[in-house]
Amino acid sequence: MLTALLVTSCLVMGVLFLVVASFMQGQGFRRAARADLAAAVCCLASAIVLPLGEPVVPFAVLMTATLLGTTSMRAVRVGRG
Repeated sequence: MLTALLVTSCLVMGVLFLVVASFMQGQGFRRAARADLAAAVCCLASAIVLPLGEPVVPFAVLMTATLLGTTSMRAVRVGRG
């Protein structure tokens, strides 16, 4: 049950990062869009790897995705997106 919930949340986060990346791309923030696309790929990779084995690796990848998403938002805010 917990694994299914975690996989679902990984997939939802991946889709949300894709939506944010497409919005950033449309606004002309190409670097921020690439960071959000990388975060989406990290989330989707975690959703695939999580049911297969050790949960430590997917959690580390999800933390990386969160940091990438936060960095992209900060880059846009300071004008480097």
